[in-house]
Amino acid sequence: MKKNDLPEWLSKASYRIIQHMNDDHSNSIVSTLNAQHGIKDKNAKMEKLEVNGYFASSNGKFYFLEFENVCNSPEEYKTELIKHAKKYRNHEL
Repeated sequence: MKKNDLPEWLSKASYRIIQHMNDDHSNSIVSTLNAQHGIKDKNAKMEKLEVNGYFASSNGKFYFLEFENVCNSPEEYKTELIKHAKKYRNHEL
């Protein structure tokens, strides 16, 4: 899916969300990757957003980290990311 195939709200918010998560909440990306795929990589990064989750990169591969719900706004996206942070806290490295 090309970036312009995303809903406009997500296309506009993608850069800001990705930068914020990689800069300030990388532990949540790492713990979600570990919980959903069993991959332990402290250097995992958020790369590409979708309405129902996001792709993270680890050791040259991409993994989809799935949300419980499809998002329709930046606020809903934030809610799903917070759910991941709380749900997978015990998977932090």
